[in-house]
Amino acid sequence: MMEKININNTMMNYRDIGEGRPVYFIHGNAIDLESNYLFYEPLFEGKPFRRIYIDLPGMGESEANNSIESTNDILDIVLKFIETLTGDAPLILVGHSFGGYMCLGVMDRLKARVLAGFITCPVVEGQMKLRKVEPLNQQIDEDFEVKDNKSYYDEYLDMTVRVNEETWKRFQKLMVPGIKKANYKFLKYLMRADGEFYQFRCEDNITIHKETDLYVVLGQNDTVVGYKDQLKFFTSQQIDDIYVLTNTGHNPMIDAYEEVRRLANKFIETIEARV
Repeated sequence: MMEKININNTMMNYRDIGEGRPVYFIHGNAIDLESNYLFYEPLFEGKPFRRIYIDLPGMGESEANNSIESTNDILDIVLKFIETLTGDAPLILVGHSFGGYMCLGVMDRLKARVLAGFITCPVVEGQMKLRKVEPLNQQIDEDFEVKDNKSYYDEYLDMTVRVNEETWKRFQKLMVPGIKKANYKFLKYLMRADGEFYQFRCEDNITIHKETDLYVVLGQNDTVVGYKDQLKFFTSQQIDDIYVLTNTGHNPMIDAYEEVRRLANKFIETIEARV
């Protein structure tokens, strides 16, 4: 069941499920909470965790308040959201792409309160022009007929390595609903001035607490954020659990569905031992 709450004069939409240690799920740019809910909820169901899935401002069912000028403002909203829902309780983070960037911002601000994180293809360089991105090296596994959501097929092709009917079905299920809802006028505004306002003020100084258990999953053919900047950043933070998946682009839950599920289950086992 969806719920709404006013945070910093922004109506935020979210799902709140279960009881136990809070886990916050933060989706990528221009998609919505359903992308995380549909992928992760079957893995977390029945576990001792309170799962909180967020729609970021201007995405899903959350509004884009005119006072939001930058990614820093969105981080402030996410931090206030966390404080409002779970106070100063220790927490766990799961994020993808821009949501992974948000997770890093939260980790930097909350330090040891973040017990663990599982992030896929996170932004670590806010400005697109400064990123080391990779070629797609696409593999056409099979020919198939595109019947539904034809207008989103080109977007699927732009970032999917393994082209086949199964990955197209996953893209339609996990990504397309959010893509349809996103406020693109707001997202374009967020990216103005060559990404200057998309970048965290603290980007060059983000630190992850030494006791935070962090799993990082990257795609070797990621055309959006790459993987080399991430390897450099997380190695400098002394993070050991870094996985670079071959034949995988910016959405590993599409290209490498079973492998990401396996790694997520491994992560869940790790954090279950801590609660």
